[in-house]
Amino acid sequence: MRALKTVLVMLGVVCLLSTAPATVLPWSTMGHCLGILGLGVLTDDPLVVYCVRLSALGFALIGAFFLVLATNPVRYRPMLVLAVCGLWLMAAAAFVTGWLTDMWPRWYLVDFATCSIAALLILVLWPRQAEALVHE
Repeated sequence: MRALKTVLVMLGVVCLLSTAPATVLPWSTMGHCLGILGLGVLTDDPLVVYCVRLSALGFALIGAFFLVLATNPVRYRPMLVLAVCGLWLMAAAAFVTGWLTDMWPRWYLVDFATCSIAALLILVLWPRQAEALVHE
């Protein structure tokens, strides 16, 4: 149970810390940060600003979802299935989108690997909790 909670907390914190600032930082600061990371410069087009900020907020909310799951994985067991499916979908979307847009592989392969490994860890750790409930 402790290992599963640790994985869920780590996922939640990474999701929140990696994207929550993007919802409130000035656009020029975000562009500068992305330039440092080698991701290119963002345009000031209102649609781009809107999509990036909403995507960042959605990803931050996914982080909050993982933190809620970590409070009591046994209680939220059905939601763990949703979490695993969501992680697999995110891994597939990151890989396919990154590959089709000719993005530098390091960026999308890190997202692909992180989501895939997290989903596998949840699957490996989750059944032990279900077995513990049967024996109680």
